[in-house]
Amino acid sequence: MLPTSGSRAAKARERRNSPQAGIVLLDVVLTLAIFGIVALLIMPTLPRGTTPTRQGAYAAQIAALMKNDRSAAARTGREIATRVDVTNRIIASVSTPTTLTLPSDLVLDVMASDLCRNPQGGFAIVFAPDGRSCGAIVNVVKGDLNWRVRVHWLTGHVDVVAPGRG
Repeated sequence: MLPTSGSRAAKARERRNSPQAGIVLLDVVLTLAIFGIVALLIMPTLPRGTTPTRQGAYAAQIAALMKNDRSAAARTGREIATRVDVTNRIIASVSTPTTLTLPSDLVLDVMASDLCRNPQGGFAIVFAPDGRSCGAIVNVVKGDLNWRVRVHWLTGHVDVVAPGRG
């Protein structure tokens, strides 16, 4: 005997109204509640702001930008400057349209000679075609961690010094 569509509808109604359907719904609600509690417990342990690794990556990006300007000075035969805006935490290349803006939880500090100072009060680390520069140390600081980007005045060599290193 073939089942009719009326008997199918009756069986579906019986399944929906059975006590088993309520237990499945309760299991789903409890599972979601447990996941919510676990998420609330884990959220405070997630890092906020710039991590130490990302801070080092910013220092490496600053060094790469300066090395690019140094190479451009040697290639073009004219002075090229990397502009440093300490107040707004911006480092800008003059040879390329590259600009790096540091997040607000990092402090940008520059130690440089007066040769690097702009009339506007900012800094521009100048690279000469023969390799010289005005020399500077750019500090990327957060808390106790201080990544330094050093620019040698005689050779224009740019290197990154990790926290706790010479």
